[in-house]
Amino acid sequence: MRTFLLTIFWFSNLGNVIQLLIMASAGWLIFSGDYSFFDLNVDVFVTQIAPWLRWIETVVVALLGDVGRWILSIPIFIISPIKFVAGAIIGW
Repeated sequence: MRTFLLTIFWFSNLGNVIQLLIMASAGWLIFSGDYSFFDLNVDVFVTQIAPWLRWIETVVVALLGDVGRWILSIPIFIISPIKFVAGAIIGW
């Protein structure tokens, strides 16, 4: 059981590092004026800035359908901190 929980802890931490990098790059794009706060949503970020994350969009839409499309339209600076905090809580 301890090994399982430590595995979840380390996967959550790795995910949080990636999420922190995504928030930093999104922050830079908003700060530099390339995108506004509401224009830079998850869908735009995944399709235009980080196409290597495109698989996440496919999984979310396949699993959640219309709710997934709604989640992808949320501005990235609203959804990213929520994911970051949730991953920290799960890791803890």
